[in-house]
Amino acid sequence: MAEPVRRTGGRSARVRHEVLAATQALLLEEGLEATTITAVAERSGVHHTSIYRRWGDRATLVRDALLGAVDSAVPVQDTGSLYDELVQMLDDVLAMYQSALGPVLLDLIRSNEPSLAELQVGYLDERLKLCAEVIERAKERGELPRTVDHRLVFELLIGPVLGRALLTADGVRSLDSAAIVRAALYGVCDGQDRELPRHRT
Repeated sequence: MAEPVRRTGGRSARVRHEVLAATQALLLEEGLEATTITAVAERSGVHHTSIYRRWGDRATLVRDALLGAVDSAVPVQDTGSLYDELVQMLDDVLAMYQSALGPVLLDLIRSNEPSLAELQVGYLDERLKLCAEVIERAKERGELPRTVDHRLVFELLIGPVLGRALLTADGVRSLDSAAIVRAALYGVCDGQDRELPRHRT
């Protein structure tokens, strides 16, 4: 007798996929403000009570959808070389900020909406965890001292991106990933042992 065909994932996994796909589509097409649970329910065909039961609130749903989209756009790679990994990561970040996802992330960063405050922190914490994995692997390989702060490395890398994206009309198009990584890892003097200018007292 033939074995019955088993469905992988089941209804719960299918509902989660449909809701997150609908949320991502709304974020990219309509923006952060328009992505409400009511709109997601209409787009996905999943009743809003089911969405509330699974995610609790709009901020948690948007966080999960954004993290999924960013994880796809900026995958964390293990190449055996910290420099190569960071350059590839920044290449992906720059491409992401020039895609439809970029304005959504910038709107989240700029937002003063109280209900999104936890989302802002949660999004940053999740990205920091991934950066920490990259930095910890580099420490294990002996590429970095054990005392290096992964958060500082992340901030040195992402600072120029957000600065250009938020404060300039040209955006991130003129940024060079390799130059940013070299500056973060070796300093603006490209690792040369130079005496820095002293401040006048």
